[in-house]
Amino acid sequence: MGTGAGGAVGAGVCHTDMIVRDQLYPTPLPAVLGHEGSGVVEAVGTNVTDVEPGDRVVLSFDYDDDFPSCHAGHPVYCEDFFAHNFGGSRPEDGTSPLSRGDEELSGRFFGQSSFATHAVATERNVVTVDDDVPLELLGPLGCGVQTGAGAVINTLDPQAGSSIAVFGAGSVGLSAVMAANLKGCTEIVSIDVRGNRLK
Repeated sequence: MGTGAGGAVGAGVCHTDMIVRDQLYPTPLPAVLGHEGSGVVEAVGTNVTDVEPGDRVVLSFDYDDDFPSCHAGHPVYCEDFFAHNFGGSRPEDGTSPLSRGDEELSGRFFGQSSFATHAVATERNVVTVDDDVPLELLGPLGCGVQTGAGAVINTLDPQAGSSIAVFGAGSVGLSAVMAANLKGCTEIVSIDVRGNRLK
């Protein structure tokens, strides 16, 4: 699978970035974090067939095509998820696309390190988007939105007319609220300790 580089347009800060910063999850440091990114493809590798320079994309997590969970349509359960998203280097050869002078930095966080000026991603973890959507706002689609909405739509699967309570009104929680509305829940309760989020 080929890779491509793109200019960053938008990025979201997720709790996962903070727990890795604080080393509660052991990504090697120094690292360039960021896993909610969007941008424009500037270059692609020779094996890339799904995106081309100029495409507007949202970045998400990376995975390995070789595992059964990935073939079954469940790449989030990839057996090699850690190496592709938290390992800090390319699983294939142990190198990083990022450096500071002669010092190699831990890169490819969630297959992208979208806090960098340019992200190097695989064809697997980019999704093209239409020209009429505000690309600078789409970074959180790659984690917060799909996590919150996916938990409701794919895991909870509430039936129309049911009630739901969502604890936390950040981007993940509000995405869960939107998904609950989409699923037809009639009573949706959002719970948070921060008034500005509830507003």
